[in-house]
Amino acid sequence: MGISFNITSVREGTIFNVMQFLALEKVTGSLSIRFGKIVPEVCIYFVDGNLTTAEFGSITQDNVIDILLCQEFAITEVSFNPGKLPRINEAARVKKASSLSGIVLNASKDVDMCEARSLIYGMLPMQGRNNKESDSLLRVLHDFESWESELSTLPASSKDKQAPLTQCVLLTRALRLGVISYQAPLVSLKTVRPLITMLEPLNEREENNLRGYLRSLLPHQRATHLPIERFYAFATAIESIAQRRGTTTGDKARQAIQDLVEEATRPLNTAKLQSRQ
Repeated sequence: MGISFNITSVREGTIFNVMQFLALEKVTGSLSIRFGKIVPEVCIYFVDGNLTTAEFGSITQDNVIDILLCQEFAITEVSFNPGKLPRINEAARVKKASSLSGIVLNASKDVDMCEARSLIYGMLPMQGRNNKESDSLLRVLHDFESWESELSTLPASSKDKQAPLTQCVLLTRALRLGVISYQAPLVSLKTVRPLITMLEPLNEREENNLRGYLRSLLPHQRATHLPIERFYAFATAIESIAQRRGTTTGDKARQAIQDLVEEATRPLNTAKLQSRQ
């Protein structure tokens, strides 16, 4: 019988704790990590408790651990199936460190230094040229071989975001140039913050609730944009507080929200992230 982890709320460190448990138990078998029904699973293979191989479609080896730590918030289920593989994929061997803690430490440093992470929203659907679509950015990473030939020909620029994974460098370059985009419009947090300022002075409870709610709506903690449907949810909270301030503040907030929606849904902005980000 396998060991199952039903995860509904993943916090930082969850994946390491799961892998550490398997290492201490000296297990042999496959650890499957799922980002939901629409995205193929990550497969990590252990032999006598040692992390041996890691695969996520086109992404293999240590890069898989980088993706897991970067997108840990999007993980929905983790399960372990004991048993030896008929053949180990040598091309997928994890090799950066001899210990599990060392592997995760190296990946954590990669994620912390990544300039592209703020624009990498793993679960958002993508679209490219010639009606090419993907159900999520994570699927693009998984199937990157089918996107690489086009993205690798895009001209480099001083505006490029540096990242440990070449795939993320190419993706953020393509986003900046409008070659690919998220299917849903995005609202920059720089344009959202003035909405909060408009409500000042906020009492302590209002401020904590509003900022906490905004953090809960972000695709991840270092995100610079909100998907439009999540912005609508936040805008409802803004409008509710503004209305309590009086008709003038309520009308001003509604107009500001409408202006942001119009800006975010313009064809140019739907096609690409703002180049100044």
